[in-house]
Amino acid sequence: MYKRILYRTPALKELKKEYAFIDMHVHTKYSHDSLTNIPLLLKKAAKLKIGLAITDHVRVEGAFEAAKQKKVMIIPGIEVNTRENKEILLYFYSIKDLEEFYGKYIKGELTQRKRSRYHLVDTVKAFKISMGMDELVEKADGYACIKSIPHPYTFPRRRSHRFFDKKKRAGTMRKVNAIEVLNASMLPRMNKQATNWAVKKDKAFTGGSDAHIVKELGHALTASKAGSVEEFLDSIRKKENFVLGREIKFSIAARNYRKAMKIKRHKDLDFLESRW
Repeated sequence: MYKRILYRTPALKELKKEYAFIDMHVHTKYSHDSLTNIPLLLKKAAKLKIGLAITDHVRVEGAFEAAKQKKVMIIPGIEVNTRENKEILLYFYSIKDLEEFYGKYIKGELTQRKRSRYHLVDTVKAFKISMGMDELVEKADGYACIKSIPHPYTFPRRRSHRFFDKKKRAGTMRKVNAIEVLNASMLPRMNKQATNWAVKKDKAFTGGSDAHIVKELGHALTASKAGSVEEFLDSIRKKENFVLGREIKFSIAARNYRKAMKIKRHKDLDFLESRW
């Protein structure tokens, strides 16, 4: 559809001679909905010859642990669920900045509820911060980081495009750098809607698998001619990157999510599978 998006898997071997590839949306055992160990992710990433952005839900231990090694490029990240139950991905240029930001604005704002083994939305809401999205984005804007809206057209009660599109949020949207236009766990039409919205808003593109288990890693990637985290994030800011990959079949993604959380069947996921 757009030159900066490839909805397929091309010959990566040749492209990797010139481009760096990073899965920009990865969860680890430090997220409440994943049990994946860092060493397994790093081993798989090294095999695929890709980098990772560790984006755990309101946690940073995974990013810190992964950044200790140098074989796999790691972008320090975090996925934050705010007071309004809307999420944003933050990608920092340095692990020190992520550590400082987390300590100042996230750690003390955490609100935790008992998660539900039967209700997906209640489980997502179980881990968030008491700070609102507008204030969070303003705080993040004081750091060298890329702010990207993840899966804005996900299932109905979690969609965020309407939230960010409100007139009163125009200032916040100006501070947002990118929109996740290719999330391997979403339906193809959801990603296409996200792409159209990103173009309309003149935002940069990011893409990632949203992996909660190891085998999902690398299904969607962000690519750039870059040799460092700084160069990679700069390329996104300048809209010089591209994303590529393909979605995981939704029924498989839902099954993987249940497996990652070791929970009983979610009514929300059952409904979505039957509908899509």
